[in-house]
Amino acid sequence: MNLHLLRIFVAVVDAGSFSRAAEALEISQPAVSKAVRELESQLETTLLDRQGRSFRPSEPGQALHTYGRSIFALEREAHEAVAAFYGLERGRLTIGASTTIATYWLPPLVAEFHRRHPRIEIRLVSENTKQIIESLIDCQVDVALVEGMTADPRVEARPWFKEEMVVIAADSPEPNQQPTDTTSPAAEPVWVVREPGSGTREATDALLGELGMANPQTIEVGSNEAIVQTVSSGIGLGLVPRICARDQLRLGQVRQVDIGKPAIQRQLYRVRLPHRTVSQVAIAFEALLSRKTADS
Repeated sequence: MNLHLLRIFVAVVDAGSFSRAAEALEISQPAVSKAVRELESQLETTLLDRQGRSFRPSEPGQALHTYGRSIFALEREAHEAVAAFYGLERGRLTIGASTTIATYWLPPLVAEFHRRHPRIEIRLVSENTKQIIESLIDCQVDVALVEGMTADPRVEARPWFKEEMVVIAADSPEPNQQPTDTTSPAAEPVWVVREPGSGTREATDALLGELGMANPQTIEVGSNEAIVQTVSSGIGLGLVPRICARDQLRLGQVRQVDIGKPAIQRQLYRVRLPHRTVSQVAIAFEALLSRKTADS
C-alpha cells in the first residue's frame, strides 16, 4: 500500500472535505482527489461514498481510516523515540491543553521553560478535553493536560492540581431577569454552559445533578470567557473556574452565587500514553508541571 496515498486519504476523512485536506497538506485539490482515486484503484474497492460534493467513508473506508490513523501515530512515536537522543539542545515541544489550562495556568510555565531552553520550539494547542485526548492518542501532542476525567483505557490520567470553580450571575439583575436562588424549588434559571466534551461542561452537568436540575434551560457557548460575558449581560447563571471570572468579580460585573454547598474544587489532570517513549524535552517540561503541583 502506498503510504503517501494513505496519508492523503486519512487527511480527507479527518477534514471531511477535499479542499480542507488540500489546504492542510499544502497541495492542490485535484491532486488530493487523484490520490484518493488511485488508492481506491490499488485496493480495488470504494473508500468514499460520494453524493455530489459531499461524501462519507464506506465500510472498508472507515476500517482503513482507523488503521491509517494508528499507522501515522506510530510513525510520530518512532520519530520521537529517535529525537529523544538529542537532549535539550534542539527539538520541538507540542503541549495540548484544555482551554482554561492553556489560557490561564500554562503561560507562566511556558515562559519559564523558554527561558531555560531557548532553542526548543514550543507549540501550545488549546482545545476541549475530548479533543486533547484524541490528539494525545494520535501522538500529535507531547504533553497533555485536561480539565475532565477520561474513561479511555488507552490513556493514563494523573492528578495535577485543583482549581476552584464558582457559580456566577450578573451583578445587577435586570427587572425581568429570572431569579438566581438555586436553592428554591420554584427557581428555574437559565444556565450558560460549555459544549459537550469540555471539562467545564462535565463539572456543570455534575453540579446540576446535585441540585436536582435534570433538564434545565441552557444556552451553549464555546468558551469559559463566553460564559462570563453572557452572564454579565444579565442572562442566567454559569459555572466557571474562579480564575476565568476574577476580573469581572473584582470590577463588580458579575457576582458569585451562594448555592448552599462547600467550595467547588475541580481536579486538573496530566494524561499520557503509558507505553509511549517520552522525549527529554517532554520530561523537562513535566518537571515544571510537577513543581506547580507541589506549589498548589
